[in-house]
Amino acid sequence: MSKTTNLKTKLAASRRFTFSGLTRVASVASIGLCIATGASAQNIATDVGASERINIAGQLSTLSQRIIASACNLNSGITVRESQAVLQISAEQFTVISDALLQGNRRMGVVGEETRPRTLQVISSLNDEWGPLLDQATATAVAADDNAQIKALADKSGPLLETANILVSEITGQYADPVALLHADALLIDLSGRQRTLAAQMSKDVCLIASGINVEQAQADLAKNAQLFSDTLSALRNGLESVGVRPPPTARIEEGLQFAVEEWDALQPLLAQAQSGASLDEATRQRVFFAFLGIEARMNNVTVLYDKNSKLGL
Repeated sequence: MSKTTNLKTKLAASRRFTFSGLTRVASVASIGLCIATGASAQNIATDVGASERINIAGQLSTLSQRIIASACNLNSGITVRESQAVLQISAEQFTVISDALLQGNRRMGVVGEETRPRTLQVISSLNDEWGPLLDQATATAVAADDNAQIKALADKSGPLLETANILVSEITGQYADPVALLHADALLIDLSGRQRTLAAQMSKDVCLIASGINVEQAQADLAKNAQLFSDTLSALRNGLESVGVRPPPTARIEEGLQFAVEEWDALQPLLAQAQSGASLDEATRQRVFFAFLGIEARMNNVTVLYDKNSKLGL
């Protein structure tokens, strides 16, 4: 099977900055707090926040994985202050985003309450799954080395992610209306948004491997997620006509994707170390945690730019 065919199957199924740890946490804190653009405000009669809904729904998928990565690192005593901050941020963001999808939030560009029964059902299911996981994650003690608790969280993260991805699919299908949002734009927002989730998944995978939890499964997931991230990043950066992915439509998006490529390339030796089963010291684990927070924030910025660009023709 050719590389292009491989990517088509995968997509269907689903200047570098140096940041301090707290700066990376602060950048992640901005994710989910999207402000309505001028275009959406001016076209409120035709745009109910279609692109914004797809964007923030995708952030729920990211949160489902980010919170496990944070709890895992906290349990191991890695980046304690930052891990605690990310746990708190993730909990707050989930509530804000879920409420916005249900009730609307003009500050986030989401206009009006959700009324579609199927979408309401999936949001309700996601909230039901999130509650117990959040309670368990936020109960994680510093350097507790309670691997049984982290394993229980990791085992729940897969079903939670599946429900979150179903919600993204439902909202994308519902709101990718040519009147307000072209399907080509919806695809770009969805794919760039999924990169955030893959970054959070890989951060979780590395922590699980280093902690000796679900090692074989985490290594397999890391290899799969890393390949999908790399293939999708290449498609976004260069375009891939066969699957409907257009090249970057603006210079700012192109620049943001180039930064992501450089950051991703710099992370490869650390991922190879984790993949090989080699022991990761505390400093390396910190670097991985911060690097993935940075990539997640980078891809969020790109997704917001795709969102804004989708409104230029309105």
